[in-house]
Amino acid sequence: MWLQGPVHRSPRLAVALFTATGSATVDTQTYPLSNLDVMNRIPLFLSLIFAALLITGADGCSSDPNVEGAKLDLRNQDYDRALGNLETALEKNPQNAEAYELKGRVLSEKAFSTQDQDEHIATISEMLEAYERAVEYDPLYTEQVSNALRFAFANEFQRGIQAFNRGRNDDSQFLVAARYFNTAGVIQPDSSGAYVNEAYAYMNGGQPEMAIGPFENALESGDTEPETFRFLAQLYQTTDRADKAVGLLEDAAAMYPENVDIQTELLNAYQMTGQIDKALERYSSAVERDPENALFRYNYGSLLIQVERYAEAIEQLEAAISLDVGYSSAYYNIGAAHINQAVDVNSLISDLDDNLRANRDAMSNDEISAAEAEIDAKVEERRAHFQMAIQPLEKAKELFEGNGEEVSDVCRALYQSYAQTNQTDQAQAVAECAGYSDN
Repeated sequence: MWLQGPVHRSPRLAVALFTATGSATVDTQTYPLSNLDVMNRIPLFLSLIFAALLITGADGCSSDPNVEGAKLDLRNQDYDRALGNLETALEKNPQNAEAYELKGRVLSEKAFSTQDQDEHIATISEMLEAYERAVEYDPLYTEQVSNALRFAFANEFQRGIQAFNRGRNDDSQFLVAARYFNTAGVIQPDSSGAYVNEAYAYMNGGQPEMAIGPFENALESGDTEPETFRFLAQLYQTTDRADKAVGLLEDAAAMYPENVDIQTELLNAYQMTGQIDKALERYSSAVERDPENALFRYNYGSLLIQVERYAEAIEQLEAAISLDVGYSSAYYNIGAAHINQAVDVNSLISDLDDNLRANRDAMSNDEISAAEAEIDAKVEERRAHFQMAIQPLEKAKELFEGNGEEVSDVCRALYQSYAQTNQTDQAQAVAECAGYSDN
């Protein structure tokens, strides 16, 4: 996938969380154009439109000589002279629908004969205004204008495709493509494909924040592609709008309950916004629905560590390993769960020791002996947790190194576990990679 999530950390020990997806950092790969039916139908589509224009747009006799002159100018591709004639006609009759419709056609041809993008877009804007006036003053032009706009949309969309393809060799062309797709969306505001491709063009052009509006427009126009929801949610997260990402992904999850990527994105969004209870509830349901999904097991177990439900966490992480024996982060988090348990026990030992010191003079010998025995039992429990952390951490180190991943966190956890179980030689063996070589 084009997005890679961060590694989240436990408050007391590093815990890898949600490594499959997460908050977005945009990379430099090329995002594909949206696969639109219109792109496959353009040759036939255009031929039908041309036929419609020939039938409905055939020039008849006009009572205004300037309009007749403009028709001749259009045939001769003298667009400026044609526009001059039409302006004269409209000065005589500001509600001349025929003149406005013809003006739209002239401006359309002029726009698509213009290579300068700024001039082209400005001319398209004038074309739209002219067509709007034609329909306003004579609704009988509605079908003719609709056909003309479909033709203009197809041409504009094609310009966007061409610029996008040029962007593979020249990044600046992605932004050119974005503007053409934007203009296509202005011509046909109900075209979700134009908005989606505008968003992809901005992302490829290094301006991901500009993709947010087009993605929103695409969804408002009826787009239901899972990737549109995911990309927009990830962009929300990178622009401090995590709450909006949650709402968006909840809608997507309801629409695509079996889509693993969307479900994982939502659960990560819950975690990022502190909605741990919701995340746990959804993970529990996800694991129940798909118990053979190692990623669900891993993420559920890792989240359980966050809420200090260590036994349940280890159960889920061991299930993930049984499904994927090379799941390095799962081994690491099992070790982390045991170490966190040891830290919790150590806090109890400290409390028990403080209580014994404070009350020793008032305690009987039997009470003192019982308190000391309780402390000794807790010390053994602490040592046992550190011992149980070693094997999964050693496996995690082996796998991390094999994958070329950073192992310093694993080494520090191993160093601590070895030291707490009096395995001095093993601790010294990992001291350097743990960053403790001077000790």
